[in-house]
Amino acid sequence: MNIPDQPAPIPEDVQLMLHPEEWEYAEKLRGYRQIQFIGGRLALHDAGRLLGVSAAPSLPDHWGAPIVPQRMVGSISHKRTLAVAMMARPEGQSLGVDLETYGPPRPRVASKVLTPEELRSVAELPESRQWISTLVRFSIKEALYKALHPHLRRYVDFQEVSVFPDLQGGASIDLHLTPPGPPLQVAVRYDWLHGYLLTSARVRRVG
Repeated sequence: MNIPDQPAPIPEDVQLMLHPEEWEYAEKLRGYRQIQFIGGRLALHDAGRLLGVSAAPSLPDHWGAPIVPQRMVGSISHKRTLAVAMMARPEGQSLGVDLETYGPPRPRVASKVLTPEELRSVAELPESRQWISTLVRFSIKEALYKALHPHLRRYVDFQEVSVFPDLQGGASIDLHLTPPGPPLQVAVRYDWLHGYLLTSARVRRVG
């Protein structure tokens, strides 16, 4: 869902695309927060329609995650000009999605979001690839934390997950959760979208 690159009054036809409770919430927001909230909700409604799910108000819960229709799971992410959303029937799983821009490079991020093992892996790469490798790991962690939250109901530290991307859009994941929580099955993906990095995660409880 493309969204405006600058704050502007919300057209009436866009207001009408939202559930009244969503618009009531959006009216209290200002600037880009309002635009991004609306873009994220419209993207989520589009995802729901593909599954035959009628629109329902999607407000943030007390953790900031979007509330989705009953018997569904979903996730939202947005950046300056783009909002994305995922929705699926639960079937024992939870979802997370994250959207990041490529640059500018922020190499200092690595020491804050990567485990020692990940830092060594990134350092072994040519310098020209180190930032992108860091960004992929960071974004996958962001998506994964959203998908982990319904199972753990707590904040997950960057040091509790190690990500090792491959070149086909996947990655192997090592969880170092403290406390460990229930047994979980994790799957992640990443894709490149015209200046954006899109990552997604699915987490399923085992047993």
